[in-house]
Order: sequence, then C-alpha cells, then structure tokens
Amino acid sequence: MPIYEYQCVDCGRSDHRVAGLDDHTAICVHCGGLMLRLDEDIFQPYFEEVAKAAEVKEKKASGSEV
Repeated sequence: MPIYEYQCVDCGRSDHRVAGLDDHTAICVHCGGLMLRLDEDIFQPYFEEVAKAAEVKEKKASGSEV
C-alpha cells in the first residue's frame, strides 16, 4: 500500500500514512480534525478542461472538424 502525506485542516500538523487509493481524508490524531491528502493537484481537472476548450477553439479557427 502507498504512503501519502496528509495535513490537518484545523491544527496544520502533517503526517505520513499508509492509505488506499480511495482514502482522500483522515482524522488528525492530535486534534481530531479533518486531514486532507496533499499529493493531489486539485486544479488538474480545471486545467484539463481549459486545455480541451482551447484545442476545440483552435480547431474551429483553423476550419477543422471537432
């Protein structure tokens, strides 16, 4: 199982934990707050959509079919 880095939303402490692929949140052992996994790029879906839209726009401008 992979090891991921987590950071607590409430107290800011970080921790490394063994987790499954679907385990994106954990509970902080220090304060009981929500910990979020840090290894993910939360903006990736946005940038993928922007790149896709730009590609479609470019194809339309050049007269190609989508």
